[in-house]
Order: sequence, then structure tokens, then C-alpha cells
Amino acid sequence: MTNFDLAQTDRLMQTTKQVRKRLDLTRTVPVNTVLDCIDIASRAPIGGNMQVNRWLLIDDAKKIQALASLYGEYGKDYLENGKKQVEQLGSDPTAKRVVESSIYLLEHLKDVPLMIIPLRMGLPGKSLFEQATFFGSVLPGVWSLQMALRSRGIGSAWTTLHLYNDLKANDLLGIPDTVTQVALLPTAYYTGNDFIPSKRRDAKEITYHNTWKDPVS
Repeated sequence: MTNFDLAQTDRLMQTTKQVRKRLDLTRTVPVNTVLDCIDIASRAPIGGNMQVNRWLLIDDAKKIQALASLYGEYGKDYLENGKKQVEQLGSDPTAKRVVESSIYLLEHLKDVPLMIIPLRMGLPGKSLFEQATFFGSVLPGVWSLQMALRSRGIGSAWTTLHLYNDLKANDLLGIPDTVTQVALLPTAYYTGNDFIPSKRRDAKEITYHNTWKDPVS
């Protein structure tokens, strides 16, 4: 038996999602609150317990605007192409909402009060094993951070478009070329009361048993 309130923990995991349109651009996010969340995130599984993950918090308005510009250099065309593809494929309301909210985030990224960049010391190798080991030691911590933020009324969105300009971002932020950026999380208190779980396919539709495509009975 555990002492966890499963209703609460399940709700937290099911409703921690990409927050784009509901980021409150008018409120400051306290650094100490984020540090509390990073302290929680640092307990996530790490390969070999090497503790080589790092976090960069950016609340300097000029640097946020510069990062937003780097994000948009590739992101604008990328998202506009995505919008055209969705329109060509027909009426998929979910895909349409995702593209529209992503474009909204791009247009307002320069105004977010905080950006968080998760990093890992070192560089990923070329083989699947090396990359899985490298990123597998940092990504669980990022998700833990987002859930910890969510439980405190703070939303975030996992983005990577700025990584097309990763070297320019390194120069802007003083990141050594021996350190790898993993993502960029626009972060702010969210507006509104709460979130509802997203619609997903049933677990049995996406789970196989012992052999590829063999269903779970």
C-alpha cells in the first residue's frame, strides 16, 4: 500500500500539458519558487547518478527577446508550413488548435516573464545507445520540473525550435560548446482555473504484448 492520493497524483499527470495561450504574460515568476521545483526535478532518474544536468533561468527582457528572435528565424516558416498541411488534410480540430496555439506562442514568446533551458554537460554520441543514454538522463527531470511547476499554478511549454540556432543561443547565453541544450520552456503563471485531461487513444490500442502488434488480452 502507498500513502499517495491517486486521484490527485493522476490528475496532476493527466493535466500537465503544453501551456501556450494561457500563459499570463503580466506576472513575474519568483526564482525561489522555480528553484524549489528544480530541487524536485533533480530527484528524477539519472543514468549512473552522475548529476550532470543543469538549468538556465532567463528573466532578462533583452535576452528573452533575443531568444524569441532566434526561435522565430526557423519557427515562423516551420509553423506556417504546418498550418498549410493541416488545412490541406481537412478538418482536424485538434491539429488546428495545436498549430494555432503554437503560432500564438511564437508571436508572444518575446513577452514571457521567464524562460527555462534544461542542459546536460557533455555532447550526445552518434549511436542510438549513446543518444538514448544521454537524453534519457535529462528528459525525465524536465517532465518532473513541469509537473512541479504545474502544481504551483505555473504553466510551461516544451519547445525546441530555437535549437536550429543553438550556437547563436550559446553565444548569447555564454553556454560552453561542451554543454548541450535540450529544450526551451516558456514559463509563466497560467490563467483560468484548471485543465482537463486531453483525449488520447485507449491504452490497449497502443500497447502490445510480448511481440510487436500482438494485442494485450
